[in-house]
Amino acid sequence: MKLCKKCGEKKVVAEFHKNAATKDGLNSSCKPCVRAYQKARFEAKKAVVKTKKRAVARKKKDMVNSPPHYKTGGLECIDAMIQVFGVEAVRTYARINAFKYMWRAPYKGKTAEDYKKALWYLRFAGGDDPRKEAA
Repeated sequence: MKLCKKCGEKKVVAEFHKNAATKDGLNSSCKPCVRAYQKARFEAKKAVVKTKKRAVARKKKDMVNSPPHYKTGGLECIDAMIQVFGVEAVRTYARINAFKYMWRAPYKGKTAEDYKKALWYLRFAGGDDPRKEAA
């Protein structure tokens, strides 16, 4: 007979896993307690993975207002364009880009997203920076 340190019950030796690192060659916890511990640990890990997946889903990339490939070193491409070419030139570019998105939208497979991008550029061309709302 051996005392389980988890549940405090005396059980037959066959109820304990072997463990060569201990004096008596047996685990200090009985098999049912070890299984319960492992199951609880597995469930806890599963919950953490679910939480992480939800967080990733929430952090989904905003491909209209702030596409990640438009930002480098903390600076968005459109802001660099304004610094180099001036705001009026970039507004003209935005009108042209809106036209391009409208033109291609039915053929690229992301029609709704492209129409939203066209609207984004039209707003920017009119002096309204849509990034202020998205932040």
